[in-house]
Amino acid sequence: MAGHMQQSVSTPPDSREHRKWCREPEVPLAAEIMASEPPVLPKIDEARCMPKDEYLEAQYRLHRYEATELLRRAVVQYRQNPTIEASEHAFIYRQAFVTGYKLTRFGAACRISAELPGSDKFGEKPTLPVSGSLMALSTRFDGFRNKCFVATVARDTVDDASPAFVEIFWADSNDAVIDPTLELVMLQPKEGYFESVRHVMVGLQQAASSKSKFDAYLYEPSQKSHRDADYLRETPRNSAIVPKSACHLDPSQLQAFQIATSRELAIIQGPPGTGKTFTSLVAIESHVKTLQVIRRNQVDGASHPMPPVIIAAQTNHALDQLLSRCIDLGIGKPVRLGGRSQDDKIKEWSMQNVRQRSKATKPNGRERTRRSLARELQLAMKKCWTTGLLETDDLREAGLITDDQHRSLTQDEWETGEEAADGESSGAIAKWLDDYVQQRDYQKAKQNSVQQSDHGGAGKVERDGEFVPIEMASLECILKALHDCEGGNWLHRAKRLLARHSDMYRIKPAERGSVYCFLYKEHFAEATSRIQDLLRLYNENCDGIQRAQCDNNVRVIHAEGIQILGCTTTGLVKYRGLLAQLRPRILLIEEAAETREANIIAALFPSIEQLVLVGDHQQLTPHADLRELCDAPHRLSFSLFERMVNVKVPYCALRVQRRMIPRLREVVQVFYPNLTDHAIVKDPHHRPPVPGMGGRNLWWFRHQWPQARTDGSGFSFWNLKEASMIVGFTQYLVMSGADPKKITILAYYNGQVGLIRKQLMQNAYLSSFDVEWSVRTIDGFQGEENDIILLSLVRGPDGNRKAMPGFVADENRAVVATSRGRCGFYIFGNSDAVLRGNSRSQRTWEKVFDVFGRQNGEYIPITTAAGAVINIHWPEEWRRVLADHKGSSSDTPIAGTSGRVEDAVDQIEAQGLPGTPKPGRHMSSDELLQKGMRNVFFERETQDVDTSSDSEGDVLISFTP
Repeated sequence: MAGHMQQSVSTPPDSREHRKWCREPEVPLAAEIMASEPPVLPKIDEARCMPKDEYLEAQYRLHRYEATELLRRAVVQYRQNPTIEASEHAFIYRQAFVTGYKLTRFGAACRISAELPGSDKFGEKPTLPVSGSLMALSTRFDGFRNKCFVATVARDTVDDASPAFVEIFWADSNDAVIDPTLELVMLQPKEGYFESVRHVMVGLQQAASSKSKFDAYLYEPSQKSHRDADYLRETPRNSAIVPKSACHLDPSQLQAFQIATSRELAIIQGPPGTGKTFTSLVAIESHVKTLQVIRRNQVDGASHPMPPVIIAAQTNHALDQLLSRCIDLGIGKPVRLGGRSQDDKIKEWSMQNVRQRSKATKPNGRERTRRSLARELQLAMKKCWTTGLLETDDLREAGLITDDQHRSLTQDEWETGEEAADGESSGAIAKWLDDYVQQRDYQKAKQNSVQQSDHGGAGKVERDGEFVPIEMASLECILKALHDCEGGNWLHRAKRLLARHSDMYRIKPAERGSVYCFLYKEHFAEATSRIQDLLRLYNENCDGIQRAQCDNNVRVIHAEGIQILGCTTTGLVKYRGLLAQLRPRILLIEEAAETREANIIAALFPSIEQLVLVGDHQQLTPHADLRELCDAPHRLSFSLFERMVNVKVPYCALRVQRRMIPRLREVVQVFYPNLTDHAIVKDPHHRPPVPGMGGRNLWWFRHQWPQARTDGSGFSFWNLKEASMIVGFTQYLVMSGADPKKITILAYYNGQVGLIRKQLMQNAYLSSFDVEWSVRTIDGFQGEENDIILLSLVRGPDGNRKAMPGFVADENRAVVATSRGRCGFYIFGNSDAVLRGNSRSQRTWEKVFDVFGRQNGEYIPITTAAGAVINIHWPEEWRRVLADHKGSSSDTPIAGTSGRVEDAVDQIEAQGLPGTPKPGRHMSSDELLQKGMRNVFFERETQDVDTSSDSEGDVLISFTP
């Protein structure tokens, strides 16, 4: 990060005043969370280009609003009604007490025991805090009226047992709570994820202080032809290397490849099934080889390592797929940033594993300082929370008592050698308090202290760090409980008594408890200030460790000859410092139309000479959690890809689809008029008909069945009869010979997804298959495909109200929903809801419905093995049909089989008897292209064509009152 900041262009002094937003802290201030009214939102004009400073600040303000608004609303709601059981905006964690600090390499994490939301409800799982989330804390007594502490979640709950723990990083070390008897309340937003937004905000601040080659495109776009990337002038022929795999590209892909390897700004639209990932792979290979040629031609090439090509994707799944194919095809040497990969092959190439294997890794010199500060913190906390009473010498050294008062306490100290009452520590203070302990109020105070002290958990050793128990003396806890109940009057009285008496024994026994509490309070305040200073120094040192780790990663990447660096679009801003130090020249972004604009513009480092955006603005758009941020003029659900297209920046669209049979392509063609078919989709060997359907590969089953809300009042829906109809149809397809793995059920709502999964598990026949049924939401299936797609629209009449489409009306989602199938596509849903619900829905679905033509009805036609056509109108009709179907197909299992259809088919094929052939695995369009590409890689000549076309060392400090 420091390296990047040195490279940034300094801001002129006269412009710094209006860039105050660039100096705001990345974690929101308490004042923002405590505000009674929301801030005024800036407007973004999508029809024109805004000045750079104005545009970046607008993006920053909108992201900061997204990060804080739900928490602000929750604080206002709690302030109005502190006894509220649940908030619509945030989870409420009550009975929260600090139990210690865990000193990690990422900072000092405060551990808090708390009552988790939902933990007291039978059958409901407690709500666990999500690492990286934003939190607001206050004391239970204050209830956010005057105090608010802001923090972020350091890690999830550490133990399944009660009590539950939360670990947090304080935004301000001066807010750090040390008192384990102070009851807190915590609020965590129910929506949004602060961890990703915070990095975007920091990236936008840094982007405002640097210049990029792409400023002219972003803030002063022109429809003129774009210039070529600067690095091409360093090649022998002023052009990129064209690998042999490019011979597998169709004409539109070849055009896209040429743009992606030449233009300074390349925008490539890939409609469904057109092989945009394959096109990206060929372009990445060209980028790697071109940079290799440039380095070889440099006189001092050995001293200047090749900068890696940066490839990013919106999702971890898409990134892993892209990197996995690069590895399989031998394209460059990769490394992956971030730790959320689920692919074992990719994990081997994670930054952490590459660093561990590399000889270039150097030890971190700041680690010794961290350990030293950790020891200081442990000693300071032990001194603050001594297991015994305060020592008279410590009180005199701190200036809390005079020499005369000290002598009055210690002159008869020899008399205090025997153990005091109730097992308290012996000593001058213990003797002085002995008469007070006999007072009548003491037992009442002792009972009041039990509730405060029953939230510990110290004394155990955890798997992820050393646990150092620090106990508060029980007498001190009792005294504190008593005087907390009495309010603040005792404090002033105790202060006057201490100032009036030089002989401590002249203070009445009944008053000594309050005087000791005053002394303890003053001692604790001084110790707290010291601990907070140490926490600040510790956290600053940990920041230095992370910067040194960044430098180490740069050294390893160069030493290991890394040629491809992959990360998510969140990683682009999270690892901005590392990426900037590598001085990359090429940035390629997959799923660019699904990526927020801010993530990309914040990652346009001065060194980048070529930006390649690959995506489809007609499919899913970026997501925003707050509804007001999804609508103009504040839209965060807007991508740089779409903005460039809207302002008429030239782009290239792929046109040949390799996924859908022609009949299914006709549906998608209403959104993409120029889409054409590859020969493979017309080949029955690669796209066989759906079994049991008599050639009907497309159908819309219409009904009028009512919907229901999943929880009675929520925003998710299900449709019970529609789900039952789909599950019955699924069983019929499988019994007819369809491979269960080749069927995907899509639904618009999570409630319907859960209902269908439940019914599949309850179906005796379908649950017997050893497969994980593919039931997904529309949003979760972009970029994927399958042979047979069953689409559940869900929406229908709701009580006495007519059917409304909800977000089924969204055209971008409709594009995704209708374009996933290869061989068969079947819609189940209320056509009136989408055709008559509202004008937006009508515009989206009317053209789709027209393509279905006569292939729709309030029934679904199936074709038996004997050729008879049966129309199914109701879910109950499947029982009879499936029973007859089973009897005709598998009543008499072939010897040696289990009686299941696929086992019988395997046995039939083995015996050479006539039977329904078992469908083979059909490759996706990208996989087919990749297969050809792999052959080229294995058979290629040595020369490519050059043409002008909780880790160790963590310490946990515990408080146990």
